[in-house]
Formats: sequence, structure tokens, C-alpha cells
Amino acid sequence: MLKRMHRTDYAAFFLNVFQVFVDANACLTGFVVGFWTYNHAAFLRPIKARAFAPNIEDYLAIALAFTAIVLLTFAVKHLYQTRETGLMNMDEATSVLHGLFVASAIIASMNYIIIDQKTSEISRLIVGLGAFFGSFFVLVGRAMGYKIRRYLQIRGHFFTRVIICGVGPAGLAMARKCLQSPKFHILPVAFLDDDPIFLHEQVECLIGHDPLPVAGRLNQVEAVLEDFDAHEVWIALPDAEQETIRAIADAAVASGVPCRFVPNLYKIPLQKITVDSVGGMPLLSIKPQPAIRPIPFTKRAFDIVFSLLVLTTVPFWPIVMLLIKMNSKGPIFFKQKRIGQGGKPFDMYKFRTMAVDAPKYAMTPQSSFDARITSVGRWLRKLSIDELPQFWNVLKGDMSVVGPRPEMPQIVAKYNDTQRQRLAVKPGITGVWQISADRRNPIHENIDYDLYYIEKQSFFLDLMIILTTGVYGARGV
Repeated sequence: MLKRMHRTDYAAFFLNVFQVFVDANACLTGFVVGFWTYNHAAFLRPIKARAFAPNIEDYLAIALAFTAIVLLTFAVKHLYQTRETGLMNMDEATSVLHGLFVASAIIASMNYIIIDQKTSEISRLIVGLGAFFGSFFVLVGRAMGYKIRRYLQIRGHFFTRVIICGVGPAGLAMARKCLQSPKFHILPVAFLDDDPIFLHEQVECLIGHDPLPVAGRLNQVEAVLEDFDAHEVWIALPDAEQETIRAIADAAVASGVPCRFVPNLYKIPLQKITVDSVGGMPLLSIKPQPAIRPIPFTKRAFDIVFSLLVLTTVPFWPIVMLLIKMNSKGPIFFKQKRIGQGGKPFDMYKFRTMAVDAPKYAMTPQSSFDARITSVGRWLRKLSIDELPQFWNVLKGDMSVVGPRPEMPQIVAKYNDTQRQRLAVKPGITGVWQISADRRNPIHENIDYDLYYIEKQSFFLDLMIILTTGVYGARGV
């Protein structure tokens, strides 16, 4: 008989403690680098308040204070726990940015209120550089921590190994979400299903991960648990008979492992469901459809400022325009009707990347090798340069920098009630879907990403999406 293993709990605890160590050292290293930069960077000489020889020991207390504030803020935000992290760990990433902003703001306030620049041997510039580099190194350390967990996940080390019963939409969704979020420390290793179409086949759940085998039928739970050294059984059969669910649960209990199941509400997007308790009884609540609301002033102001900064690249555009014109016949810009907030149509602009005779409203190319794409267009799309004219749409108010991607009228006309919720906010140039592994699939078939953004949208979430988009753009993804 199998025994449930607890090493995953110890591994999660160790990795969380290790993350505290990494965050603390990142903060302290930031002040060391800030001190070194102040003393050696020639470009800082014009803005130094006065000439003096700073002593690094004078900044130890400030560096420790910054470190303590960062760690305390992260702890309050539950960033050192294994918990629900949202789609693609976006909740955690947003909380990290927010925590760093709070810590930097506190240190900046102390810097200007407490430090007398005329008499103190403490340089405000060094403190500012320390907070900046400390924040940068924390972000890098967090990214490395994610990579370490992903590395361990791919190799199956220190993860709870799970058998999923059901290869339907619910089972595939559960497997994909676990693989996307290694902080859960859950690794799906195999499926069980009675459908002969899937039996003994390999199922791809997430790009970048090996496909999972359909290792047997639903009545083979005990044997498959033994074969795959699994620790838990998950039932993802929302429409199954009670007898079937009970039989699977009994087999799991007989094998000494816990059993969990997905309720038949899985088709309702998670962002619409909340869990409450009344008199000790669980109560699931479904949120009403989001109403169309005006864009917040802060978001609109950010859109304008950010778009103006991006449009400073306009002097570079003639080179792009010349390359497009020399490469193929036709206009330089591509204009297409898209549907915006509240179902309002607008003209979206891009640099033309496809042959002029390509159907205007055909399905968007899913590969850079699509015959419709020109040779220059292939590079423009790879580096996302073709999207630059859309910042004019942002200035006009048709779009936002971050939001659900706008779709063509003929696709929106076929939306169901759930998909139409995408129209509650302004469409964006980038968003959660664009930085996900599902960006190769149709937008409307991945509604969870947009509903997540509509529910969670904030300045720090927008900032994290923009930073991640920038990383993808720099890598040519």
C-alpha cells in the first residue's frame, strides 16, 4: 500500500525560506552596487550635490531598513507562502512590484525628511541608487526563483505527483494551470480515462512540457498510482455519475492517498466565483457580469504619457516605411476595423507586414512562416515593431496600452455572453493573453486571461504586463 509523502511540504518550506534569503541579499547587494555606481559612474558627476568621500558603513542602517521593509511587505502580502498565484503567477508578480514601490517610497520619505543634505555625510543619491538597484535585483532574484521551481518541476523533484481522472476540458485545464504555476508544487504525471480514443495516447497540456500519458481506465487507479509513484488523485469529471466518483475515491483511499475533485461549475470562469461560509456551510457565489465603466483617470494619464514616450521613436519610422515600400507593393500602413469597449468599432493601425493581396479579414497568421507575410514583415512582427502605430489609437482613446486584444467584427458577432465580457474595458496593445503560452491560440478561446485582467486590473498589474512584454519583445518572442 502506498503511503502519502510529506517531502513536498518540506521542499516548499525550504524554497520559501531560500526566497527570503535571496530577497534580503538582493536588497543589500543593491546598496553595494548603488555605492559603487555613485563613486565610479562618470554620468553622475553633474548631478552630485557636493564632493565628499562617502563611507559605505554609513549606509548599512539604511540598507538594513530597506531590506526589512521589503521583507515585511512581502510577508504581509503572503509572498513567502505556497498559495494561489493567479494566472501565470501574475498575482505574485504584481504584489512584488507593489511591495518594492512601498519600500522605496518609505525610504525616499525618510531620505528627504530625516537626512539633512548640508550637514549629513549621507548622500540622498546613493540611497536612491541603492533602492533602485535593490528593487531590480529583487525582481531578478524572483525570476530566478521561478526558474528554479520550474527546473525542479520539469524533473519531478520535490513535487506532489498527481493522477488526473478525465482528459476532458476540466482535466486539461487543471493540468495546464498546475504546470503554469510551479509554486503550487503540484506535478500532473498521468491521466485516466475510459474513452478508447485517448487510452494509451500522449496528451499535450502546455507548450514547453512533455505530453502526459493516458495510462489507463478509471477503474485502474491503484495500479497507475503504483506505476507512477503518485501522491494524489484528482477527479476532473464534472458530468460523471456519483457511483463513478465514489468508486475512484474509494480506490484512492484504499491506496492511502488523498482524492480531490473538480465541481461541475468548472465551465464558469474562476474569476466569477467566490467562496463564502454561512453557518459553517460552504456557499459558492457567482459574480454578476462586469458593467462597462469609464477608464480611470490614472490609467488614462499613464496611457497618454507612455504613448507619447513610445512615439518619440517616430524619427526611426521612415527607415521602417522605406523597407516596407522596397520589399513589396502596397500601402505602408495597414488599417482594419476592430471592436472596442462597449462594442464600438474603430480603425486600428499597424505597419503592413503581409502582401497587399492578402485577405483583409482572414485569420491572423499563427506562424512567421505564413506565406502571406513579407520578408520584412516577418522581422517587424518578430520584434513587434508593426504594433507601434497602435499607440496613435491609444492617444485617440480607442485603445489602452494594456487590456484585452481587440478582435475583428465577424468574430465578435459570434461571441457568447461570457466572451462579450471582454468588451467591458478598453482593448489594449498588450495584455495577459499576449504574454502567455496560449498566445498562439485564438483570443476568444482563452477568455480566462481577459476575465482575470478585468477583475484584477491595477497600475501594478499593468506595469508588470508591460515589463514582461518588453522582455518578450527583446527576445524576439
